[in-house]
Amino acid sequence: MSVVRKLIVNFIIKDLYSTSYYHGDKERVEIGTNVSLVNTLLNTASGSIQIGDNTIFGHNVMLLTGRHDFVQGKRKKLVTGEIETPKNGYDIKIGEGCWIASGVIIIGGVAIGDNVIVAAGSVVTRNVPSGKFVGGVPAKVIK
Repeated sequence: MSVVRKLIVNFIIKDLYSTSYYHGDKERVEIGTNVSLVNTLLNTASGSIQIGDNTIFGHNVMLLTGRHDFVQGKRKKLVTGEIETPKNGYDIKIGEGCWIASGVIIIGGVAIGDNVIVAAGSVVTRNVPSGKFVGGVPAKVIK
């Protein structure tokens, strides 16, 4: 493969497969080195997001800190007129060396330890200790 072709291929791969989308303040996201985000949605409406070194993501992962407050079963804004989305308190922390497979949803207020594997399509609603393999809806320790 020629040098020019390698440069073009590398540019396309980096541009297409290392995409991420931000909803909220991008400054609330801290990404370590050698992290691969593949079409990942990072929502920082209600907290910050930290991702450790050497963590990789499959396609279409969602990291969602955003919450909505409800009053008497209705959105707070509709009942009281007040803002319904808290600005803080629902941080997401993902450790080093993790693999977050395709289609995973991680809900705000969750900490995932180092070297964790999250199976495709899982919804992580609770903290995950280091070195575990989790999966399911909601995600539970498998191994």
